[in-house]
Amino acid sequence: LKQLKCSILPPQRAIEGPQMGNVCHKICGGDGAKSKPLAAPQQARPQPRCKLEVWVHSAQNLPNADGILGGMLSDPLVVVKVGQKALETKPVWNNLNPSFSKEGQPFTFENLLADESHRITFEVWDVDPDKKKKDSYYKKMSLGQVTLEELPVNWDAKRSNLKLKDKAGKESRAMISFETKWTKTSP
Repeated sequence: LKQLKCSILPPQRAIEGPQMGNVCHKICGGDGAKSKPLAAPQQARPQPRCKLEVWVHSAQNLPNADGILGGMLSDPLVVVKVGQKALETKPVWNNLNPSFSKEGQPFTFENLLADESHRITFEVWDVDPDKKKKDSYYKKMSLGQVTLEELPVNWDAKRSNLKLKDKAGKESRAMISFETKWTKTSP
């Protein structure tokens, strides 16, 4: 048995030996019983999580990136970014005021903290068909973007319109119409 030494009593009254644990417990205000194991620390409550759903409805007054000769207009698509995840609409060909297909929407961003605001970015791109790959395209030119630095969690579906900023960061006439809905996924 390991010999224990009490460091609370003065040296002339120090107790050594296996019975020291009970004595020390009495001195420290215990009930005379052997020391009880410490309770496990309380675990932090898990932070509530939620998912964000985003529908991109339309854009208006987009600039023409395909030039005015030959009657060609921009072929826009929208990229929606939350955190590291980015999702995009299908392109709308030859249109400066597109309504976007609901195919593939809503865009869902899961496992977000419910008690924080979140950054959401909308980028509008002009795309061109990739002649090497069927039904494929590449992003040609930015038509504008807008970032909501703090999109607060709001449990009601909310439709919004935002003005886009051009490449120089100036607000343009172009706008985007979208809807957001938050759903709580954990307590």
